[in-house]
Amino acid sequence: MRPFTSSLLVASALLACGPPSTGGGGTPTPDKNPPVTVERCRERIAALTDELRAANVDVAGWSFRDAPEMKEPTFTGLQTPASYKQYDGRYRPASAERHPGCSKTNLYYDKKNVRNDTPGQTPYKDGNNDGKWTGQEAFGGPNAATGFIDGDVADIPGFPCAAKQYTQGNPDRALPIVILVHGNSTRPHSWEKFLLPPGTAINSAFENVQFNPDTQARTQLAEALIAARYEVVAVDFRTDLVASVDPTANNTTENVAGNIDHGWSTPILESLVKAVIQNNPGRKVALVGHSLGVSVVRDALRRLYVESVDGVAGAVNPFAHVSHVILGSGANHGVSTYDPPSALCGPNLTMRGTIVCEMGSRGNYQQTYFHKPLNGPRDLFATPCADGDYAFGRTGQCEGNAVKYLTLTMTDINSGSNYQDLYVSESASRIEMPGCVNNTLTTLGDYDTSGYFNKGFIANHFGSVRSPAGLNQVLAFLAAK
Repeated sequence: MRPFTSSLLVASALLACGPPSTGGGGTPTPDKNPPVTVERCRERIAALTDELRAANVDVAGWSFRDAPEMKEPTFTGLQTPASYKQYDGRYRPASAERHPGCSKTNLYYDKKNVRNDTPGQTPYKDGNNDGKWTGQEAFGGPNAATGFIDGDVADIPGFPCAAKQYTQGNPDRALPIVILVHGNSTRPHSWEKFLLPPGTAINSAFENVQFNPDTQARTQLAEALIAARYEVVAVDFRTDLVASVDPTANNTTENVAGNIDHGWSTPILESLVKAVIQNNPGRKVALVGHSLGVSVVRDALRRLYVESVDGVAGAVNPFAHVSHVILGSGANHGVSTYDPPSALCGPNLTMRGTIVCEMGSRGNYQQTYFHKPLNGPRDLFATPCADGDYAFGRTGQCEGNAVKYLTLTMTDINSGSNYQDLYVSESASRIEMPGCVNNTLTTLGDYDTSGYFNKGFIANHFGSVRSPAGLNQVLAFLAAK
């Protein structure tokens, strides 16, 4: 890659501490979201550590390493639908030889494909609503928006997988490099403007909202960051390739939806973050994740940290280089698809089921094997280096760098029940480390009115990063001093 020479962001006026949390009628509960400072964060860490010690919880012995259930497979061949049980739920190394999703072939944003008429190949079509669907009307395409910002396949030394790098003609080198991390069944286009063709009906029955789709394309995060002189790269987890590795006959026991799990996605993001840091000495990196991308961001940083602790050759401590971690609509404490009537954990052994097992139940959350090293006891590990010192039960881990954390999700219709976001709730998304993290909410009206993703199928879920309110909060948090 061309080493990054700039950063990202624009602003609206939001204090770094964020607004107070609200319960289900909008009642402020500021005790859950006090102003975030290094001092308050250290107080929270000390108080929670004392509480856990009094409860005989062994914080020092709590493992922050990979869950044994997710250990890398020892097999050397690439996964096929016949061998999926040996791979799904496991971390695959980020290499073209071991990981079927670590590929730069057939990318819809690859400009070299502009004249490609080969059957079965994806031609270049920037702004496509999805590379695998290629604008099929059944999924809401084609994207009627025009005038997209320039971008192409990222060429980053040390990163063998796929990402889209946006062209930044006027970089501000004082800003962090922003890495955008999409969610399940999407691609880098989830960060870009989208417009339904005129007359297309909205598909919003699952989230029980009614709206008229945008008649003009709205700026989204990728465009806003480039306009604010940030340098931006969006990882691509190649969800279009899932059909080649998982059986896809049905969504009850198989994976017709093309879902991915952490074993598929986390190693790809790890490789990208590490390469960006190594190729840009002295620069900070900000990460923005949505939906599945939230726990992927957190898991990738944890695994890079483990490499650093273990002294692996070429390892970097990511928490010395990360400025912001922004987490939109994430399943930090469970997801709705774990629960009946759509229970998938156990009956479905593909990535569609294993990702749900990793996330746990939104309605009756119990810490999962995946969350245990990531969150630690009572979320003590969930904001590494928020105080510039403490990570995963250890002090002196941050090289003096304090990381800023933001969670952002839609408010519940009623506090603790009747969730409007189809997948997560306030409690599922929130990180319970007051003083260390900004837990922020959008309102029940802040959904994505562009109709992106299957004609607005989960417009509430996308509202954290694609509604005007959510977008402004993300930008303001990045810009706040």
